[in-house]
Amino acid sequence: MRVILLGGPELARAALMLGLDVTAEHPDVALIDLRDPTALSVAAALPPGLPRVVVANPDQRALARALAIPLDRIAASCEPAVLGPLVASAVPPARPRATRVVLVSSARGGTGRTLLVANLSRRIAAHRSTVVLDVTGTGGAAWWLGVTPRPWSDIEGLGLELTAEHLAVVAEEARPELRVIGGAPHAPSVAAALATTRAATGMAELVLVDAPLLADERTRALLELADRSLVLTYPDPASRGAQDVAAMPALAWRIASQAPGSPGRSSPDVFFSLPRDEAALASAIASRGIARGRLGHAYDILAALVTEDMASR
Repeated sequence: MRVILLGGPELARAALMLGLDVTAEHPDVALIDLRDPTALSVAAALPPGLPRVVVANPDQRALARALAIPLDRIAASCEPAVLGPLVASAVPPARPRATRVVLVSSARGGTGRTLLVANLSRRIAAHRSTVVLDVTGTGGAAWWLGVTPRPWSDIEGLGLELTAEHLAVVAEEARPELRVIGGAPHAPSVAAALATTRAATGMAELVLVDAPLLADERTRALLELADRSLVLTYPDPASRGAQDVAAMPALAWRIASQAPGSPGRSSPDVFFSLPRDEAALASAIASRGIARGRLGHAYDILAALVTEDMASR
């Protein structure tokens, strides 16, 4: 738990014994010793919504109540055994996150994986916070989303004990609630890809991974972390043959790319079909923007299906 301390050495020792993370940035609770005149003056400048736990002498309890400190947040001493329960009760329990890792891959190249990732991320980020993780090393997702993220070498330099806070420094914001991690010119190591994916789940409700082919070692490792995988394929015999010999992951949705007809299920072995729409594709490429037309309508439906899948699992 992150706390800001306003007090002297006695309060600092208690925080140390309680294992609290002392910080002035984004604290969960303020721990204030009202017996310290300096602490009292600084406490007045704290954000009003920040929970507070105070240490006060008996004659200061009226002052604490005047500061809107509940009686169950007022301690008589800095004893860790006294402060610990008060600090723990001051922070409301965190709501469970609906984070999901969705990996997009294919058995062969050129199926539109990155185009799908860019379009899904833009649509889903309007309702759910989203991180796009580009593990391909091509920078394709960043190009579509109009940003230039840090190269993987910068992320590898942070080590493998990554946290969401580490990634927040290197992530590029494409728009509100949509960030991109992983730039060109090199793909990450397997270890870095795994560490980054795990840490990214602390940044957003959805981590959307633009992964290499199914045969790639990064993809095989990341499939262990994925809650859902989307495997794209063309309807031609060569693509179907490549998919047949590939090791299809569990919980995979087979997505037919550039399929004839309307969006939806076109055969028993295809979860969803993306229609061929050259005009919509050309317009999206020219503007580096969202795909519209029949293809865009298909992306709308698939984004809704992914969002529903996140909520139901």
